[in-house]
Amino acid sequence: MESDLCGAPVRIGIYLGEFRPEDGGAYTFVADILGSFLQIARSSKHSFVVMCDPGSVHAVGQQITTQNVSVVPVAKQRWLARKVVGLKWFSPLFRWLWRQPGPVERVARHQKLELLWFVGVGAYESPEMPYITPLWDLQHRLQPFFPEVSTKGSWDMRELFFSFFLRRAAYCLTGTETGKREIQHLYQLAESRVRVFPLPTPKFVLEAPPTSLDVSRRFGIENEYVFYPAQFWPHKNHVNLILALKWLKSERGLDLSLALTGADKGNLEFVKHFAGQQGMADRVHFLGFVTTEEMIALYRQAKALTFVTYFGPDNIPPLEGFALGCPVIASTVDGAMEQYGDAALYVDGSSPEDIGDAIWRLHTDIELRTTLVETGYTRGSRWTSIDYTKKLFDLFDEFSAVRRNWA
Repeated sequence: MESDLCGAPVRIGIYLGEFRPEDGGAYTFVADILGSFLQIARSSKHSFVVMCDPGSVHAVGQQITTQNVSVVPVAKQRWLARKVVGLKWFSPLFRWLWRQPGPVERVARHQKLELLWFVGVGAYESPEMPYITPLWDLQHRLQPFFPEVSTKGSWDMRELFFSFFLRRAAYCLTGTETGKREIQHLYQLAESRVRVFPLPTPKFVLEAPPTSLDVSRRFGIENEYVFYPAQFWPHKNHVNLILALKWLKSERGLDLSLALTGADKGNLEFVKHFAGQQGMADRVHFLGFVTTEEMIALYRQAKALTFVTYFGPDNIPPLEGFALGCPVIASTVDGAMEQYGDAALYVDGSSPEDIGDAIWRLHTDIELRTTLVETGYTRGSRWTSIDYTKKLFDLFDEFSAVRRNWA
């Protein structure tokens, strides 16, 4: 009787997308949530089908050890088919005439799924079934001047997609109350359908073992450095960070290096050229893709994490810095203070002097540095992927009481 009162078991699809390490923070998030989900799923009354690209099926399948979870491949949609699907976002008439489902929905229908959870943010179709989706930012509406959200048709595609995809979702997950207000204001979703799920601190940093890896030897960084793990998009603001280090050297006599990791998203050569123009080429180290052990060492041995992005409200690297004892300097994007509290130094990301002054304060004020490290560790430890996933299972149960109303 208790099971009936709480809702009947539901068959739920877990869509991972392409699930590629080169996707940076998005991959870290999905991998962490998948691991926690598999820990909890065995005790759930629901059954689950993990859906991923064919190349990831074997690796995901090896992690599954419970009978109520299976894994199936989802073929990547071809370019032309994706363009056709895009017409659905634009035209209600086309949606009515073209009833052909996309590959995700086809698999979901074949597996008789009743709810679909898009774990990451790589969805490209809106299935005609209940689904849950996360959302990290709506910066194409808030800062449409950045080329990555405005050129080559990207603004139109984002706007058409979000206008349909978010409004069609059963629930939309965001990490902050700031994000919730943005979604409700820009896309008029009912408050009950937008849920706040703070981003969890990744497991790999919370459980990071000691390491003897020497960053200076491994990467040839001769002096002290600040660290910025960020893919090379214009909104990541590498240029003002380079100018901040130049200002520190000329105005305060502090000669620091900058360690940069992340994939090229079209702006890497520009940033390299700019560093050379400013006479900082020998102080800016472009490390590309690094291993987990190298990433952990880079955090632990850095003078600071200089997270000066223009985009928010949800970001993962400061949480990693907190867990690894790296003081965090963060730009004052909307939602940042809600996410990091008093565990970070906040700066105007457009001001090299402000960024430089924050680095200088950490360099000269040992007490401030110690306080930030201690406060950061407490902040980073308070919400994990297990907490996130448990809250999501509560949402599954909530939905199951509604879903039992139809066949």
